[in-house]
This record gives sequence, C-alpha cells and structure tokens, in this order.
Amino acid sequence: MTPLVAIAPGTETFDPFAPFAAETAIPADDGSLIYRRCHWCHSAAAATCMLCPVCGSADLLPARSEGTGTVQRLLRPTRRGLHPGRPYLVALDEGFTVQASVVGGLPGAIPIGARVELAAADEEGRLLTFRLCPRT
Repeated sequence: MTPLVAIAPGTETFDPFAPFAAETAIPADDGSLIYRRCHWCHSAAAATCMLCPVCGSADLLPARSEGTGTVQRLLRPTRRGLHPGRPYLVALDEGFTVQASVVGGLPGAIPIGARVELAAADEEGRLLTFRLCPRT
C-alpha cells in the first residue's frame, strides 16, 4: 500500500493531538485549570471528556479556568487505588464539576456552599486540591 502523501525526510508530520498536548498539564504558576468548552453549545466539560455532555459534539476546545468554585457536596471516602480520599464534589464557576480534596477545615466538615480556590494539582491535573477562600 502506498502512502497518499509523500513526506520529505527531516520534516515534521501533522499530529492531530498536538494542540492538546501542551494544554493537558495544569500550570502551577498562574493557578489555572484546563477544561474543555463545546464549540457549538458552549457548555463546559472536564478536560477528560471526549464528547460534550449536553449536545454530544466532539468539537471541544481547550480553555483555562480561574480555579474558583463552590463545594457542592461531600462524597463517600474511597479506599481504592493509590490515592484514597477526594471526598468533595466542587462546582467550578465555569460550569463543570470535579472531585477534589479540600483543605483549610476539619476533614469531612467543610460546609456545602463554601467558596474554594485551586491550591495544587498533581499528576497533570488528576489529583486536585482546593483550599477554602478567606471570607471577605
């Protein structure tokens, strides 16, 4: 089988995942979080979603979140895997939710509706830690 396009030696080939490769890691310096926004209905989805949760489109564009949100609920603690915990569901201001741990209060006693901000992300954004926002 012959290739459809001849590529000269030493030139780079097209990589369809290249735009997302640089956006998968969460930069620690500016305190932002990467998520995806649907090109058609403008719904927000977590960075791990492949399809829009509202319209089902695969046309998701990477966007940067500010990393602030509200504690939505307390989940049951998990004991599976290498990283036990992450018992909170945090609704971010951009419109999507993530599971994360929250520091700055007693374990399991963070009130529902408390404002939080991104404190740390490990393993390219898979382990998120939020901290309580100071009251203003």
